[in-house]
Amino acid sequence: MSYFGRLNYNYAGKYFLSGNLRQDEYSALGIKKGTFWGASAGWEITKENFWATSGLDKVFSSFKIKGSYGKVGNISGIGDYATFSTYGSALYGGIASSIYSASGNKELTWETSKKTDIGLNFGILKGRIEFEIDYYKNNIDGLILNVSQSPSTGVPSSVATNIGSMYNKGFEFNVNATPLKSTDFSWNSNFNIAYNKNEVTALAPGLTEIITPTGSTATGENVNRSIPGYSIGYLYVVKTGGVDPATGRRIFYNAAGRAVTYQHIVPTGQSQWTYLDNGATAPAITQGADAVMYHNTAPKFYGGFDNTFRYKNFDLNVMLTYQLGFWVSYGTNAGLHDQRYWNNAVDVLARWQKPGDITQFPRAVYTDNVSYGNTIPLDINIFKGNFVKLRNLSIGYTIPQTAFGKTSINRLRVYVAGQNLAIMTKYPGPDPEVSSNGSSSSGQGSDRNSGPNARTYTMGLSLGF
Repeated sequence: MSYFGRLNYNYAGKYFLSGNLRQDEYSALGIKKGTFWGASAGWEITKENFWATSGLDKVFSSFKIKGSYGKVGNISGIGDYATFSTYGSALYGGIASSIYSASGNKELTWETSKKTDIGLNFGILKGRIEFEIDYYKNNIDGLILNVSQSPSTGVPSSVATNIGSMYNKGFEFNVNATPLKSTDFSWNSNFNIAYNKNEVTALAPGLTEIITPTGSTATGENVNRSIPGYSIGYLYVVKTGGVDPATGRRIFYNAAGRAVTYQHIVPTGQSQWTYLDNGATAPAITQGADAVMYHNTAPKFYGGFDNTFRYKNFDLNVMLTYQLGFWVSYGTNAGLHDQRYWNNAVDVLARWQKPGDITQFPRAVYTDNVSYGNTIPLDINIFKGNFVKLRNLSIGYTIPQTAFGKTSINRLRVYVAGQNLAIMTKYPGPDPEVSSNGSSSSGQGSDRNSGPNARTYTMGLSLGF
């Protein structure tokens, strides 16, 4: 439920002021009410006398400077029952029982974003090309994140909590154009690109990190880590150094940067972990002791390119979207090379087989679930997620009104359309845009046995009377 109001003021078409105030309530929160506000101002400089006398009106058809500041609320995609502790059914000794399945938080409330935006809009060629350039900074407090609990607490799950703060800042650039326009043909185009920098600035007192497990609980992966000084959900993995040509063992690097090799099955009395340089026993490599903050999962650049072409009664729309500058943990890759009873990808045929072999695939040892990253998240399963997608494609034909005679039909358009028809990417998985953690802000860039976005085809009629 919301109450809101807005006041706009426009003086002579050149000075603009706006203010808004609202109160929102959301039933899934423990503290449901939030009050938010914003204010903005704009100046259309082309309406000033000096603009025409200086000759700038011959170049720019419009030129507006604008700025705004406001406070808004966000719920961060929480579930409907995040504030409640819930129970499920179970069997205990064959007897029907209840089990404590999730812990809620009655104090959960709105994330708050305080956003500053400064920009300008201008048009050239009598408005056929219009540009928009903006700088923004968004400070977010009361960040809603799922915080893992110590096993000793008896809490069965992570708890959604308002903790810490972070910011997003960057630039947005947008251009709208009509490159071609005639009696029978027109081309309208829009291109936009945004650069964003995200950084966690603080967590709750006494909380040094937030580890977000991968959505597939069977894997036990904890590849996303959020700490101050890094973007949210940063990939947290152990670095590796290929395969030892002499032994066929995977090479790992410990926290000190020293090379350690792993042998899955060893004779009694020998260690699975040994230093590469001298063969001495080494402490076991673990994520907690040896992982490093490796790569960001939040894209640095994103945007789209949308084009609509019209020729007489035909129309064609082509929309491309893209994301650049981010990385994905392809957890499925670990499973495809796991040496237990699962099928493997065919590239393991190039595994190490004899001393001197140079390969990225270790010696095959039955039940080895460590060397490929199934038990310890490894850098070998981290890939760039950059992509360009053919997001939407539609072709339509509008039947002329004269074809319907004296009927009440004034418009009939026949069309075919498709979504997610193609993708250009070097990411080896099905879709770099998909996360096993859904919309979780702290668990993006984790792909463990996830399917791609659906490819959809549509045929239809649009009828008007």
